[in-house]
Amino acid sequence: MGTIVSAPADLVVATSDGIDVRFAGIDLAASLSPHAQEPPGGHGVRISLAAVRGAETMRRDGQFQAARLAWAQRRQDKMTEEEPLPLMPGFSVLDRVGVVLSDELGTEYRLVAGQAAGDGTEWESAWEFVPPPPEAAGTLRLQFTLDGAPTGKTCEVWVQ
Repeated sequence: MGTIVSAPADLVVATSDGIDVRFAGIDLAASLSPHAQEPPGGHGVRISLAAVRGAETMRRDGQFQAARLAWAQRRQDKMTEEEPLPLMPGFSVLDRVGVVLSDELGTEYRLVAGQAAGDGTEWESAWEFVPPPPEAAGTLRLQFTLDGAPTGKTCEVWVQ
């Protein structure tokens, strides 16, 4: 488990579509998700993010629930063509926020899995990277991005 050395005081690392997104945690030895693009049983780094909940997220939740209910009703009424389920509002906010990992050894971290929004995690995301930090690494640096561009927000985590 790492120790946060530096981070924004409020942990907000990006603002996406008017919603603040905060750094919610790190697991330096996470078991990789079954959908990771790696052999089963692997380990890596999992970065968790969460939207800051408020009036705007609640408004979007209400719109989504109404749209999902209408979709279910149309499906029950035998819609004539296949219609996709409405997209969760957290997905379009959280999927835009990424992170670039680095350490003082120059380790190349690769993104191998990710998840943004879902039932029960409507305003959360997680990104998984390999390899786990080498034993010789002292500090892992997280540089946050929005649509691939740096947000100017970083966190440093002591890995030992």
